Amino acid sequence: MRRFRVVFSTTASRDMQRLATFLRERNAADARLVEPTLRAAVDALRRLPFLGRPALGQDDLSLRELLVPFGATGYVLLYRVAKGEVRVLAVRHQLQGRFQ
Repeated sequence: MRRFRVVFSTTASRDMQRLATFLRERNAADARLVEPTLRAAVDALRRLPFLGRPALGQDDLSLRELLVPFGATGYVLLYRVAKGEVRVLAVRHQLQGRFQ
């Protein structure tokens, strides 16, 4: 089975740091659990890059959103599939507003 390379944009890396800091400050136990959850989602994208739904309001089917359940809510990864690569563009908590 072909595997896609997953790359995080600078924005997505900052988003991950921001979300981790926010969660650590509020619930250290959950903070330790969220990393493996997100890692599993990224591993799934390596094997199944079109796993996520097309991004809302977009005609470009290469731009996608992967919902990652975590507790009562979860996270959303915005990513683009192109040329054997999955580029994660942004990450947000589901309760945050839309991607900018």
